[in-house]
Amino acid sequence: MEAQTVAEAAAEVARRLAEAGVENPRLEAEVLVRTAAGISHERLHAHPELVLSPNARDSLAALTARRARREPLPYVLGEVEFYSLTFRVTPAALVPRPETEILVEEAVRRAREFDARLLLDVGAGSGAIAVVLARELPGARVLAVDVSLEALRLTRENAARHGVADRVLLANGDLLSALDVEADAIVANLPYVESGVLSSLQPEVRDFEPRGALDGGYDGLEVVRRFAAQLSSHLSQRGFAALEVGAGQAGEVAELLAAGGLRRTEVVRDYAGIERVVIGRREGA
Repeated sequence: MEAQTVAEAAAEVARRLAEAGVENPRLEAEVLVRTAAGISHERLHAHPELVLSPNARDSLAALTARRARREPLPYVLGEVEFYSLTFRVTPAALVPRPETEILVEEAVRRAREFDARLLLDVGAGSGAIAVVLARELPGARVLAVDVSLEALRLTRENAARHGVADRVLLANGDLLSALDVEADAIVANLPYVESGVLSSLQPEVRDFEPRGALDGGYDGLEVVRRFAAQLSSHLSQRGFAALEVGAGQAGEVAELLAAGGLRRTEVVRDYAGIERVVIGRREGA
């Protein structure tokens, strides 16, 4: 096998990814080369003449093949950054998105206002939300709820990774139906994609991420509708609920929360100006 430098490898991988339709192929190619070679971003650029070892070339070939099939880069790498922390991710759960950081920021800010002690993360997935809540609110416990046992195992792993396993508790169940607790905050990033839209999504999402974590039914709000009806009986009098929603859904979700007893609602936009988070409280709370 002819020797190949990291610069040559990055160029070849970028070409393959571009042919496969991957966005930002050059950037992702460099990530894959660095991962396979075990070198930093700085070393890759400072020493483009470095030669890949045979093992590194084999590893790079395997990683590139997976990404060229449009498997999400975080699944290929096995981890992703969220809220400045690194989380392990697998196809058992959605890849945490940057817009979900808005949901977490809003929940943390409000929880600090009245020293919330128990928070629920419903639809926990990888546990990214639960872990950040536990880290940002050291006096609180977080109950991570998911219908998938595989996802809860991932949550437990990420909670241990970030030193909050003693305060991130796990519950297996469908939304709030199996719980007999009253929380100060209920945070949720539930499925909100319309069923008819799923087939038109990018291959990374459509073909690899868990459909159950995406499919919100005919109008995208079937799961949210069931969830909203359960909220009032699981919130303390001072508590609040915070939900991430899809573009154009905030108004209807606010109405669902109001119908469920949380009549004080507000909407928060994300960095792109999209109404992304809906907050609900009881009147007088």
